[in-house]
Amino acid sequence: MRAAGQDPTMSYGHIGVVVDSPEDHDELVGLSRARGGRAGEKVIVVGSAEPWGRGADLLAPFSLGAGLVGGLRTEVSLAQREGFRGLRVVADMQELGLDSLSARELVEFELDLDRVVSEAGATMVCVYRNGGFTPGEVGAAMCAHPLGFGANRDDRGFRMGSAGRGEWRVSGEIDGHNADLFELAMQTAAGMSARMRLTFDDLRFIDVAGMRVLARVAAAFPDLRLTLVDPPASFLRCWEVFGLGTPGPARAKMRVELLR
Repeated sequence: MRAAGQDPTMSYGHIGVVVDSPEDHDELVGLSRARGGRAGEKVIVVGSAEPWGRGADLLAPFSLGAGLVGGLRTEVSLAQREGFRGLRVVADMQELGLDSLSARELVEFELDLDRVVSEAGATMVCVYRNGGFTPGEVGAAMCAHPLGFGANRDDRGFRMGSAGRGEWRVSGEIDGHNADLFELAMQTAAGMSARMRLTFDDLRFIDVAGMRVLARVAAAFPDLRLTLVDPPASFLRCWEVFGLGTPGPARAKMRVELLR
């Protein structure tokens, strides 16, 4: 379950973990409970086959969609009132029913969840079992987790995560191989607020296909104020060379600000 030197229980925020067996899942649950106890965290396990904590009781309220998002907010507040230093949820995404979603729906769901996790200050560990999801579905879902662990056999090469209300960070590489998924992630995030600040400081590479995604999203959301922070050194030159920053019929209302 863990690669050398990697331990998902030492991380915080929105974490994706890919496991190959129920034993890997149970190991992760045990480690999370142990570390959470040492750190003063309240640990909730959702969808576990084993009777860890209150996981079985919380399976119903932590249902798919708004139930999971709303339940997370409620549990963060409750943990604070109970005197815990933080909240860590370990959720088996297959038992929650996410295996019924398409790759597109998984990205939309996980990005919305990522925003809530960031705003609430919780830690959410989303467990994807290889075999319960196709490699393509796992690869897509992991793009919406800033941190990922385990054998992601169809890694799409980039990560996008919330850094606060209207704030998003992109890491990895964006090119023709994953531009379609990047566009879906951008469209999903753009629909959440009137302002969007996209930080590229951990992005190693973006090609013209990725830049065109940004231009299309900006044109599709004319009321969105999009700020691009710390794009790679070649970004500005290519943005102008390919005419993406030049006003035209489809880009007349684009509101894109570039910060270096």
